Amino acid sequence: MSDWGKGVNNDIGWGQGADNDIGWGSIYADSNSGSTLLLKDKTAFIIEVKTDNAGTSNDNQFQFTGAVGDYNVVAKQGGIIVQTFNNLANEETLTFSNGAGTYTLEVNAKEVDGFTGMRFNDSGDKEKITKNLQWGVFNDTRQQLFFGCSNLTEIGSDVNWLNAITNGYQIFSGCALTSLPNTLTLNSLENGSAMFNGNSLTSLPPLMSLNNLQTGSFMFLSNSLTSLNNVITLENVVDAISMFRGNLLTSLPNTLTLNSLEDGNSLFNGNFLIDLPAAVTLPNLENGTNFLLGSTINTERYSQLLVDMAAGNNNTNVPFHGGLSKYNADGKTAKNLLIANQNWSFTDGGPA
Repeated sequence: MSDWGKGVNNDIGWGQGADNDIGWGSIYADSNSGSTLLLKDKTAFIIEVKTDNAGTSNDNQFQFTGAVGDYNVVAKQGGIIVQTFNNLANEETLTFSNGAGTYTLEVNAKEVDGFTGMRFNDSGDKEKITKNLQWGVFNDTRQQLFFGCSNLTEIGSDVNWLNAITNGYQIFSGCALTSLPNTLTLNSLENGSAMFNGNSLTSLPPLMSLNNLQTGSFMFLSNSLTSLNNVITLENVVDAISMFRGNLLTSLPNTLTLNSLEDGNSLFNGNFLIDLPAAVTLPNLENGTNFLLGSTINTERYSQLLVDMAAGNNNTNVPFHGGLSKYNADGKTAKNLLIANQNWSFTDGGPA
């Protein structure tokens, strides 16, 4: 026998009763003994939290740390609604009658002064959030939003809000992300300083070119990147201190230019590069301290880089670290010119 089930927003759905938990029709997501749930609202901000992780609140609670706006929350376990919280405003702490556990929270913004986002900034219940399943109405332009959320392993693919931001300072610093959605381009990003610092990323989304990025310092510091995508250029990056330091790169895409780079201190420090793209000539480099520390660029390519810098970089007193790379006769001539005429200083593998 079948029972009528009630939808999330007081809509009526047809649910199969007893032990058969299959909802009737394609518009329904879950059904359990007559309780049919409609498919999730695409405007909802949906997160997964584990309440007994360390945090500011008790082990049966979750704090919407740094939240802004008015909202309602539907709490689910196993796809079934277990509790609702209505008429919330800004930073609120939810107490779950089912006790400590893992909950999926669907946040629905009020029509007036509705929810726009939340900001942990290395505080509050930062360790309790484990997944972002859907961004929905989330549209927070503040920095350090999920900074310190060390158990956050996943973010949703509806990233239009994220692709539109210009300043991403520390937004996901100290999280546990292993991948990023393919929809992430960051086409508008100008400041990505420490944005993904300390995660476990192994690759970048295929369309992330970072064409407008100017400050990339510490952006991917201490991840596990083995490669970069084939559209990344970094054409406008000026400051890239430790941007890719402590990763596992062995090569760079041919699209990489670095024509605007001034501060490249430790840019590729701790990687294992053996070659550089032909377009990397570093005409504006002012600081190359530990630039290639840990890498060994092949002799021909490293020599050409020295020749290019001698011909195209007019800066003086530039420190440059070429890793263990060696140079040929042409490279030696270029290096000596930079030392004698522009007072550069070098650390590298010496003559081949």
